[in-house]
Amino acid sequence: MATKPHSIGSSSLLTIVLIAVVGVAAYFGVNRYWLTQNDGTTEVNAIMHEVEREDFLLSVTERGEIDSAGVTEIRSQVKSTAGSGTAILRIIPEGTNVKEGEFLVELDATALKADRTTQKISCNAAEAIVIESRNVYQTAVIAKREYLEGTYVQERQTIESEVFVAEENLNRSREYFEYSKKLATKGYVNDLQLEADKFAVEKSQKELDAANTKLKVLDEFTKAKTMKQLESDILIAKAKWEANQNSYQLELDKLKEIEDQIAKCTIVSPKEGIVMYAHERDRRGGEDFIVEEGATVRERQPIIRIPDSSAMQVEIKINESLIQFVKADMPAKITPVGMGDVVMDGTVLKVNRYAEPAGWRRANVKEYRAFVRIIDPPPGLRSGLTCSVTIECAFVPDALVVPVQAVYAHGARFFCMLHDGKSWAAKEVVCGPTNDKFFVIEDGLQDNDRVAMNPRRFLDQVSLPELPPEQKQRAIPQPKQQRKELISSNDSSTKKAKPAKPSASEPTSAGG
Repeated sequence: MATKPHSIGSSSLLTIVLIAVVGVAAYFGVNRYWLTQNDGTTEVNAIMHEVEREDFLLSVTERGEIDSAGVTEIRSQVKSTAGSGTAILRIIPEGTNVKEGEFLVELDATALKADRTTQKISCNAAEAIVIESRNVYQTAVIAKREYLEGTYVQERQTIESEVFVAEENLNRSREYFEYSKKLATKGYVNDLQLEADKFAVEKSQKELDAANTKLKVLDEFTKAKTMKQLESDILIAKAKWEANQNSYQLELDKLKEIEDQIAKCTIVSPKEGIVMYAHERDRRGGEDFIVEEGATVRERQPIIRIPDSSAMQVEIKINESLIQFVKADMPAKITPVGMGDVVMDGTVLKVNRYAEPAGWRRANVKEYRAFVRIIDPPPGLRSGLTCSVTIECAFVPDALVVPVQAVYAHGARFFCMLHDGKSWAAKEVVCGPTNDKFFVIEDGLQDNDRVAMNPRRFLDQVSLPELPPEQKQRAIPQPKQQRKELISSNDSSTKKAKPAKPSASEPTSAGG
């Protein structure tokens, strides 16, 4: 039997099932049987489907955009100040084939050049302060050496000279006093003269003591105090000099940074390729960013993209109801728009683990981003082309399949309604892969079995397992009285339209 591919779009599976139910009359026309059961009181009509085998294909189809898997982004490296960006003065036309090192974009550097002039003035002022502080430090070093080798030596020599004179005066005073005492014993010198000579000795002794004290103060106190002061002056001068050097270096680094920013205002191509503008669409309702001369570019914002044409991929978004079917390494078919009947082979690279952020308009819709690699992209394939991607998620050859309407979910188990000619029976089935039209039945049914397409209608005629309280809400049987009224209404309308057989327009519902 020929393969019947079935694709699932990005809408929810439940919505697709409901749409499929509406068209069931036309789709299953060749496999539809009518069964009439007459129990003497009520005539019950059932839409039956004969179970058959066919190749089952589950595929997911989404639209995406072709992009390069090796895109080189050219971003603005110019820092933004006060939240503002940098204007584009010149830009190479989109679609131009450039080589490495060729011109791409020129950004406005007027403000940076003004900052550079101001910064040069600051650098000169800082350099002058460094020179001044260096001289102060060197002067402090010289002052210490001057004191140790000059001033201190000179003062010590002066005091030593005073000590020497005081010692000489003391010796002479003592000798003269001794001579006066000898003369006094002979009556040549009176007592007053003797007392004056004694006073001269004491005076010379005190002058010597004062000179020695002065020398001691110089060595033990004045020198130490002066050395501490001079060393402190050296340390302070050195610290100021180093601080001014650091400040000067900071000013130089800032000038270098401004020079670097000015250089970054001219952007050249890092590789060979075709220029593609990096337009951005604001999904939050703000203004879109269009790359053009005069546009303002933020720091790190992409301006140009240079794709690698040898490695192309498609980026798609898959609805959360379908993400369970899509896995990495699955084969895919890519049909680009605007390239005729070209169909390219592909394979799923990866599927993101987490959903994409949703805006306030689609807060309840969760989508997952997936990437499909294009195998051997044809010449002329360009980034940005819209394409349709069909991912082959599951293929079961010669599978036993039934329409999704024929499967009734009772808690976590699935049943189909079969008729043996006399009564209805609920047959438990094991379901495999499913799409918007069919379930693959792995166990529970056989070829040529006939199942009801409206199983809910016969719930009161079969026995189903009792559900625990937490699962009862998953399977709510139709009330018997309401079902009888619906049957009577359908029978009346059927008899009025065609007394010979039931109407083919009887409505069906999802899962029966």
